[in-house]
Amino acid sequence: MTGRICFVVLLVLVMVGCSNHPPSAAQFMNARDGINFVVGGAVRTGDLDNRKIPGRYDESVSYEEGYWNTDLALSFAFPYALFAIDFEDYTYRTIMGGRSQYFGVQGWYGFAADERGDDVSSRMRHMGGVMFVEQYPVSENFKVGISEHISRNSYRVIDDPGCCTFNKLYPEVYSEFGAGAYVVYKGFSAEFRYGREIGAPNNRFYFQLSYAFFLKEWNYSK
Repeated sequence: MTGRICFVVLLVLVMVGCSNHPPSAAQFMNARDGINFVVGGAVRTGDLDNRKIPGRYDESVSYEEGYWNTDLALSFAFPYALFAIDFEDYTYRTIMGGRSQYFGVQGWYGFAADERGDDVSSRMRHMGGVMFVEQYPVSENFKVGISEHISRNSYRVIDDPGCCTFNKLYPEVYSEFGAGAYVVYKGFSAEFRYGREIGAPNNRFYFQLSYAFFLKEWNYSK
């Protein structure tokens, strides 16, 4: 019974979450072969108030992209591949990709509920993207890298700030391209990323800190 309750609670949290931005390039490249658990957080600045664009949004609606978010990821890494389950705040996404010591490419997919639709298919908003990463390992523990991405992001909208019903809360989506740079020391990483919204003169700047806990090593011995 407890397990079922936890599953329902988790499902609700996943469905109501709306924030979704590109995941960390540093922790994707830095994951050790085996099971890793990453704890991180990001802060954002730039054009976060989308009401500044005349005629695009309703001034009475709250568009809460937010200035910060938490990030939790459980990754399963292999010599040249990685699969991860990731949560930005309460929004679920999956990450898959391939990587070597010097180069990697990761793709991700996430979703959020939108109660404005008339049927189940129209109530879902889909997010995702692809990121290319180039890395230089200065030493075994210290690495630097750069990344380039194109993505479909989202943030939370509250149609009526005075009401708390689910049908007043929905995701707004937008497309973005950008680039970043990072440094890694053992399990710790610091990452800066710039994003430019496609179709609107909005610029966003991200700074993310993460730490990876190594949980289990794969045993490849016969």
